[in-house]
Amino acid sequence: MGFRRNIFLIFVLSFLVVSSFTEAQVVFRELPDYKPLLSDHSFFGITQTRSVIPLNGEWSVYPAGEDPSNKVNVKVPSVFEGEGELIFEKQFTLTRDDLLKNSFELVFLGLNYRADISVNNIMIFRHAGGEFPFQIDLSRDILKDDSVNVITVRLFYKLDSKNTIPLKQRFLFPKNFGGLIHDVYIYSKPNINISNLDVETRLDFKKNEASIHLLSSVVNQEYPTEEEVAPDSQNLSLTIFLTDAQGNVVYASEPVDFELMRNKEKTLDYTIKLKEPVIWSPDNPQSYEIKLELSRNGAMLDVMERSLALYSITSTDKNLLLNGKPFKLKGVTYLPEFLTYGDLMNYDQFEADIKLIKQVGFNAVRIAKMVPHPYVLKLCEKYGLLAFIELPIAMIPENLSQDQNFAIRSKYFLSSYIHGYKKYSSVAAIGLGGTFLNSIDSHRALLTNLAAYVKENSDWITYASFGDFDLQKIDNLDLYGIELVNELPTDHLNEFNSAKEKLGSGRLFISEATYTVNIGSTDGYVNKYSYEAQAKYFSDLIDFCNENPFAGYFINTMFDIRGDYSSLLSGYNKDNIYNIGLAGEERSTSRLGFNVVSSKLNQAERVTIPIGSPKDDAPMVFILFGLILAVLMGVLVNSGRKFREDASRALLRPYNFYADVRDQRIMSAYHTTFLAFIIVAVIALVLSNILFFLRTDIVFEKLLISFGSPLLIKIINYLCWFPFNSIVWLLIVGVLAILLHTLIIKTASLFIKTKVYLSSIYFMVIWAMLPLVFLIPLGIVLYRVLIADVVNVYIYLLLIIFGFWVLHRMLKGIYVLFDATPGSVYFYSTLFLLLLVGGIMFYFEIKHSTIQYILFTLKQYNII
Repeated sequence: MGFRRNIFLIFVLSFLVVSSFTEAQVVFRELPDYKPLLSDHSFFGITQTRSVIPLNGEWSVYPAGEDPSNKVNVKVPSVFEGEGELIFEKQFTLTRDDLLKNSFELVFLGLNYRADISVNNIMIFRHAGGEFPFQIDLSRDILKDDSVNVITVRLFYKLDSKNTIPLKQRFLFPKNFGGLIHDVYIYSKPNINISNLDVETRLDFKKNEASIHLLSSVVNQEYPTEEEVAPDSQNLSLTIFLTDAQGNVVYASEPVDFELMRNKEKTLDYTIKLKEPVIWSPDNPQSYEIKLELSRNGAMLDVMERSLALYSITSTDKNLLLNGKPFKLKGVTYLPEFLTYGDLMNYDQFEADIKLIKQVGFNAVRIAKMVPHPYVLKLCEKYGLLAFIELPIAMIPENLSQDQNFAIRSKYFLSSYIHGYKKYSSVAAIGLGGTFLNSIDSHRALLTNLAAYVKENSDWITYASFGDFDLQKIDNLDLYGIELVNELPTDHLNEFNSAKEKLGSGRLFISEATYTVNIGSTDGYVNKYSYEAQAKYFSDLIDFCNENPFAGYFINTMFDIRGDYSSLLSGYNKDNIYNIGLAGEERSTSRLGFNVVSSKLNQAERVTIPIGSPKDDAPMVFILFGLILAVLMGVLVNSGRKFREDASRALLRPYNFYADVRDQRIMSAYHTTFLAFIIVAVIALVLSNILFFLRTDIVFEKLLISFGSPLLIKIINYLCWFPFNSIVWLLIVGVLAILLHTLIIKTASLFIKTKVYLSSIYFMVIWAMLPLVFLIPLGIVLYRVLIADVVNVYIYLLLIIFGFWVLHRMLKGIYVLFDATPGSVYFYSTLFLLLLVGGIMFYFEIKHSTIQYILFTLKQYNII
């Protein structure tokens, strides 16, 4: 029982630690010197008639259900770490003139997660979750002009394994924070205003002509006042202007006259035919500006402006086409995150990031695993980057993908994406999530459902990212992405070519190619998981993509990120930093991978990647500690004939030996305790070898993530990457486990008539594990044997056999000491173990759907 039991005990102790920290304290983080970029009138929609009332700055915050007098001041935007339900309050004032002449919208550029929003104690909106931007109409009857108005946001933040997007279990996702993360403001516009503008473009490359179809809505919310009487109807005119990047008016419509009754809305349909249009592309990011002017009797009422990039992107079986020509994606995954603040970033930092991405030579960015800030999409249009945005979901268990409520939540997210991002021309495609498996029927059904919804409501390209190569066509899905982690397409060349044949080369792309770094810089790329190996990986990836016809690739990622879960593949780091970026999280561009990719994409001078010489990563501590244990065992064996006789009887005639222990025959406590130390040390040595071997195993990491406990995976990660510390800690845990095991058996003895001494139980437990000392030679060389990957299965079988051998000896000792029948001991012991393990797994399944995520991982890697 020794080997398996100690794994189990480590797990139980970790679980107890996790349980003690379930109530995490909420800690706020505020970005120093944060300022909204109100000078960018185009982004905020500021015109001659429209303005913004910022609500950033000091907000009052207190936990829901507590005394409001305990309020603290917190700056917004900000993020907080921890879980809970908080109430945010902000006061603002409006003049009577403001209230009479304008209509207002309350705009949130991003909050996370669910929120009930009230104004002056009247609930006006319920946000179901998600960090995407949204706006709420503020009715005039709930606003005050004679006193302060109060906005209240009741925010509940807690991710779970079923009911949130993103889900709790996430692999290499950026850290998720709660809070009012982005700007909050009131958008003011005239009572009679242009309330909506939808733009649809069509390009005819043969005629060199563009058709721009505008669908705008005008609403009349003007009300009579005590001073003047507003007429029931208004005679209005709408004029449309199109301006090029140089500020030249290239189109001006005749005024469109119409009549609009009070409290009514008018939809206007207009088409612009533009000859010889300037076509937007990554090489020529030239955009137009649409301006709508609403007037009454020659007097300006409202002005709306919108940026517009004219281009066409379509997918065919043969090619991905941009502006009617074959186009290959040369992209990078961009996760806008900065140090400990998550995606709370200054606007100039967003711009610096996008400029750097463009400087490297990329033509597209994939904003995956998080909700994009809308300003990033504006910058993509400005600098010439196609934006692929995506639902932040991945690793969806099979039963969850069958859940209609999950499908409804996903559609809600898609609807919010379409509504919130449709005005940004850079958005070329929308992803439905990642790590889908085509072998799961419910995954295909979910993708078909979601893709159809997107096609019904937008003209965006649809794509999904898959965790395997077994791909089949799915209705309404245009592009199929393949995820690679520390592997190249050449490692799966047959499967890759088969997928191209099934789908067409124009529909297949590498959605994310990730290479994890965990040993830093070395003298060459032959050392796996080094920065040099990362550079070689991306170099080979780009060469492969240039030589083979398919839609393109996205390198993952531009910058290192921080996550909620500690990553084994990226090495242990107390801040959970994932070393997967071309540049560091501090935006350093000195990494070899950055320079190699930049030189290849810009066709600049070739950057040399040193080959180096392989380094032996086998820790000497395993050899030294194993030799020390062998010496100590030799000392113990030669300490006297008594020990050798006891050991021989314990191994060959355990029944008689346990009977002597029960009858309190003379046993050496010194020998037993010395033996106990050696046994526990052997277990610690073997486990440390295995953990060190598994530190770069993606399956092991995903299995740990399945438990939904950041603390558990951090503990395991620490033990994996620090062998000496691992041995010490496992030795301590092993000693405690023996004592706990002894006490459990002593407790069980209270239910029988036979008196069993605690010392007898202690002796029995130790000597039952005697066979484990034979694993000392294996502990010295185990890691080297495992990395050879020749007899690993047999090694694991051997350890399992030893585990069952020790378990059998332990149960035999119990029924001898208890003077009970073997059958009853085997039955109750098995029942106890099943209830204990089953109870823990049941807890995690109920709380985190752990079993479902484990099954998903095993299915992804064809283990079941």
